[in-house]
Amino acid sequence: MRVNSNSKDAAKSFLVVILMLFAAPLFAAAAQDGPYRVLVLESFRNTLAVNTDWHDGILRGFKTSPDPHVEIDVESPDLSHFGEEEYIQGLIELYRFKYRDQKPHLIIPTYTPALQFLLDYGEELFPGVPIVFCGASSRFLETVQLRPNITGVSSFWDIAGTVKLALQLQPDTRRVMVIVGAGAMDQKFERVARAALLEFENKLEFSWIRGAPLAELSIMASELPEQSVILYLVQMRDRDGQNHIPISMVAAVSSVTKAPIYGLWDTLIGHGIIGGRLVSLEEEGYQAAQMSLRILRGESPAAIPIIDKKQNRVILDGRELARWNISANRVPEGSLILNRQLSFWDEHRTKILLALLIILIQGLFIAALMLSRLRLQRSQLAIQSEIFRRRQSDSVASELRATLTKFSKERSLGIMATGIAHEINQPLIAIQNYAQAARRRIQNEEDQKAKLTELVEKIERQAGRAGGIIQHLRTLVNTDDADLQAAPLHTIVEQVIQLMEPGLKDQGFSLEYTQASKCPKVLADPLEIQLVLVNLVQNAVESMDSKDDVTDKKIRIQGQQLNEEEVQVTVADRGPGIPPEKIAAIFEPFYSSTKEGMGMGLAICRAIMDAHGGRIWCDPEPGEGAKFHFTLRIAAG
Repeated sequence: MRVNSNSKDAAKSFLVVILMLFAAPLFAAAAQDGPYRVLVLESFRNTLAVNTDWHDGILRGFKTSPDPHVEIDVESPDLSHFGEEEYIQGLIELYRFKYRDQKPHLIIPTYTPALQFLLDYGEELFPGVPIVFCGASSRFLETVQLRPNITGVSSFWDIAGTVKLALQLQPDTRRVMVIVGAGAMDQKFERVARAALLEFENKLEFSWIRGAPLAELSIMASELPEQSVILYLVQMRDRDGQNHIPISMVAAVSSVTKAPIYGLWDTLIGHGIIGGRLVSLEEEGYQAAQMSLRILRGESPAAIPIIDKKQNRVILDGRELARWNISANRVPEGSLILNRQLSFWDEHRTKILLALLIILIQGLFIAALMLSRLRLQRSQLAIQSEIFRRRQSDSVASELRATLTKFSKERSLGIMATGIAHEINQPLIAIQNYAQAARRRIQNEEDQKAKLTELVEKIERQAGRAGGIIQHLRTLVNTDDADLQAAPLHTIVEQVIQLMEPGLKDQGFSLEYTQASKCPKVLADPLEIQLVLVNLVQNAVESMDSKDDVTDKKIRIQGQQLNEEEVQVTVADRGPGIPPEKIAAIFEPFYSSTKEGMGMGLAICRAIMDAHGGRIWCDPEPGEGAKFHFTLRIAAG
């Protein structure tokens, strides 16, 4: 809560607000030169767990956003114990020297003493630096006037709310032992607590244990009568001048007490208190970091209201509830229960339900299996019969595929028939000529045995040549085995051109073959490679015939060496091309783009290339024609 004093102070505050609003963009721009430096000024010495809780919350808050980048420095001057003027002046001189050249972009004081220090000396040490406090007492904030560069998260000690919670959980409570220390800060707590507990004076009996040493306090806690509870405020120092850590103090008392202990901070949960309406230290640090991010991004602290709590959430330790046999029915709705002690049903409910479900499912399975057994017996005979029929069908289909492959080869060879007939016709004519010459020499009755022998040998060679051509054709039709040999690529291609060119000219087509100047011999069965070329050329013819506006009816064949191991042959046309989505299917058996086709031509081409250790593929180029490529291995040597 912010309080204005007089008009002069109000005017000064207004000017500072204006300056802060204009300074906000400067804070945002500073991020361009490096990370933001944030100073966390702690009230307590760094060994106390309370600092860890606030610090964890601050880190968690900054980690929610990588922008802006923040570096955190921590100072722990223990302001809660050392309030002497000499000590304070020493701190001022230290911080003035330490942060002279590199002041923080923002300061987060934790708890009231650190905020008080910055209210007194902050403008002297860190002029204009925004301050976002966390854990400062809400009652303290009501007594001071904050500068416009200060905002933050207040901390409310819900003492009355905690006592009311104790009465709700343990309605028969009659006595409350209040533990408080003897130090200056402890006494501030006592004054606040006495004021908060006035409403219970006629309902409860309070015993105030102020600054008792731990040994004495443990004895008193162990001798408490029934219907008693303990309210731990804080004891930082006992009357003998010994400092104490609250967590250790509560744990020691809890181990011997006969009454449950209630507290004010969640950092004590798990160390002996049953709970209370607790201040969540980590949450305060988290909220302060979130507010700090807004300021570092350019918002004015004056535009961000203080988070001022008037009631804290009920937080309870489930183990302590079980220890003191407190029924869950008495726990207020919305309470946070940590370390919850579950009943056998609560702890194993999932496993129990899962086991019952498994048993139910098993029962259903058994019933289903009994019903299915009869069906299975009937189905087995049907399945066996179906398997037999499928095997027969697969056998017939395999035979039909083999037959179809043979027919497809024969169909492709038919395209080569004219040229092949010409090839066979040459040795037959030669045989006829040699035979006529031999007859004439015999009729002359001259002794020409040597010449006749030569003519007979020529007849034998030509007959062997014709027979070899016919045998090779028969082998190609009846077997898939390739007879690989080293052969010139240009010879294989030119023979195909010689065979097909006369028929293609009649249809208005032409063949063009180009080959790289140096193309090595390939490892191939020439007749099978010619069969591949015939298929590809015939497909090109059919493709261009299907397109009405084709004017360039030239089919281009190109050979080139790809690398040291492969030669590539390309057959290109100017037809409509092949849609990209059909590329994967065209090499499959029985796929055909025409009603007349059997769909085996390209499948056979792929089988031949597989046997040669090569590849075959197509570049679709829709609307621009199609390019088929295949590779052959280069022959060794």
